[in-house]
Amino acid sequence: VQKTLPEKPGYLFRLTLGLCPDFGGDRTAVLDLPASEEALAAAQEQLGTLNWENTVVINYDGVIPNAANFADLPMEMNAFNSFSGAVRDIPFPDRQIPKLKALLEQFEVKDIGTAMQLVEHLEDYNLTPKLSSPQETAIDQLHFMTDEHSVELLLPHVNLYAYGCGIIKEDNASLTPYGLLHRADYQPMLEPIQQSHESEMTM
Repeated sequence: VQKTLPEKPGYLFRLTLGLCPDFGGDRTAVLDLPASEEALAAAQEQLGTLNWENTVVINYDGVIPNAANFADLPMEMNAFNSFSGAVRDIPFPDRQIPKLKALLEQFEVKDIGTAMQLVEHLEDYNLTPKLSSPQETAIDQLHFMTDEHSVELLLPHVNLYAYGCGIIKEDNASLTPYGLLHRADYQPMLEPIQQSHESEMTM
């Protein structure tokens, strides 16, 4: 019997919201983001709250895991809604969203502003999903440098782990759960948003 993959949900982010236990009531509201102003207002009205006061997130589901790491929900709902819209508009999402996940984890992003900036600077970074270890990085480099037959002859004589670690260090790259990540210009990944853009403008 052929297994079928589950269909992707029709939303990017879904929040199930409820009231703090101290304020009683079992009212909940499900909110798909990005949402219109009307949808945000309707969710608050359903909960009987204003500006998300006394509201908690009961459940979260989204294309970016652990959004609570960089967004104080629901108090930063408007900012997170803007972030959701920016994620929706990312071109080539199958390639770019894993890169965004890798960047959020690499830099341990803790605020919504930095997360939003990373969405706007995705082209400053490259992610190679097929590379998940130093050994794979080394083999990939050998294939880039020479032909298939030569690679087969070389493999038994190369310390792939050490060679791969050397390449990763040389490229200022990092292995993430989503693949090998580095800046497009191979400069060190010191901060989420590099200053090179500003220095270029002032030159």
